[in-house]
Amino acid sequence: MEHEKVKLPKRLYDALQDYGLPENGNESWPVGTISGLYDQWREEESSVLGTFIDENADNQWLLIDAVRYGYEAEPQPIYYVRFIQNNSHSFLNSSESDGLEISDNEETEYIKTKFTMPEILAIDPRYKAFAVPVEECKADD
Repeated sequence: MEHEKVKLPKRLYDALQDYGLPENGNESWPVGTISGLYDQWREEESSVLGTFIDENADNQWLLIDAVRYGYEAEPQPIYYVRFIQNNSHSFLNSSESDGLEISDNEETEYIKTKFTMPEILAIDPRYKAFAVPVEECKADD
């Protein structure tokens, strides 16, 4: 029976990658793998991943399924940063040559107009208030 890979939050996906767990899973020693992960994460007192495992049984089953069937990162929602509603030239744009500017939301090879929330927060946390999911923005234009 073929199983789909487990979709994990990006933070957990990155941690499993750092640990060296193959994305296709590890069916040969799942208990040993999970035990090793748990021991490593418990040693880090502030580990978000240790907390993830301890939070509830559903999270533990999710990790077990990831070890057994493989895993991938959940797709992260993408956003425009729109400063003025109903204005087609009020979107945050980013390019290596020009840096940040305000213009339309047409993305090109050189101009980025769609961002993940972590990218927005890294630019300026205040921009979170202007984040609009790409799907919603297309619906109201």
